[in-house]
Amino acid sequence: MHNQVVLDGYISACVKAIEACEIDDPIVIRPRGLMAVGDTIEAPSKGSVVGEGTLGFAGKLTPENRSDAENAFLFATRAANKLYPAEHQGKEWYLRFREVMTLAGWTPISKYYSDLGVAGTSVRMDKLVLEILGSVVAGVALPGPTTALMLKVAGDAIAALQKRDTTALTVYERNLLEHGVGGISAGACVEVEGEAIMAVGAVRFQRKNSSTQVMFVDVDVRNVNLYRGETVFAKNTLVADAVRESIKSKLIPHKDLIIDIEI
Repeated sequence: MHNQVVLDGYISACVKAIEACEIDDPIVIRPRGLMAVGDTIEAPSKGSVVGEGTLGFAGKLTPENRSDAENAFLFATRAANKLYPAEHQGKEWYLRFREVMTLAGWTPISKYYSDLGVAGTSVRMDKLVLEILGSVVAGVALPGPTTALMLKVAGDAIAALQKRDTTALTVYERNLLEHGVGGISAGACVEVEGEAIMAVGAVRFQRKNSSTQVMFVDVDVRNVNLYRGETVFAKNTLVADAVRESIKSKLIPHKDLIIDIEI
C-alpha cells in the first residue's frame, strides 16, 4: 500500500512538472521533399528528424513507443532550449534535457557528460555523433544483436537525412545558425524483451565564427568548443501513459518539427 502511494505521488509530480514546463517558440519551417515512411518496410526501416536530432527506429517498435519517443525527445529539446539558450550553457542544456526526458517517462539507466577533445583540426559532426552513440550502447548490458541494430538504425537515419531536401537540415542546424550554440543528437530506439530502450548521443557546440553549415561537412575544431553527452533511457510506461496527452497538447505548435524520413 505504501509503495503504491509513493508511486502515485511520483506520477502525479511528473504530470504537474510537465504541465508547468515551458518550451521555446516554434520555428516555422515547411519541409518540401520529405515523405512519410510506409508501414510495409521492415526493420531497420524508420527514421525521423526530431527538432535538432535524428532518431532511428527498429521496425518492430510499436507505433505508440515510436510516438512517445519522438514526442518526449522533442519536448525535452524545446524545454532545454527555453531554459538554457545561451552559448556557454551546453552542460546545463544537456542536464535539463535529461531531466525532462525523465519527467516524460524515459528513465536514464546510464549517463555521461564531458568536454570533448578531437584529434586533428577538423571533424565531421555526423560521424562524431555516431561515434558517441557507439560509446553509449557499448557501455550498457544489452543483448548482442541489439547493440548492432541500434547503431545501424541511427546510422541509416543520418544517411537518409543527407540524401533528402536541405529544409530538414535547416531544422537540424537552427541553433547554431541563429544563436551561436547548437546541438546535434543521434538516437536509436528498439524494444528489448518488450521494453522500449532509447540511446542518445549528443554533441553540444559553441561556434567562434559565422559558419552556416555543420552536418556532412568538415568543421574546423579550432572554431568551436565541443561537449558530449551520452544517455540510455528505458521507458517507464506508467509515467509515459500519465503525461502523454499533456506533452502532445504542448507540442501542437511544434508538430512540423517531427519529420519522417525514408530509409
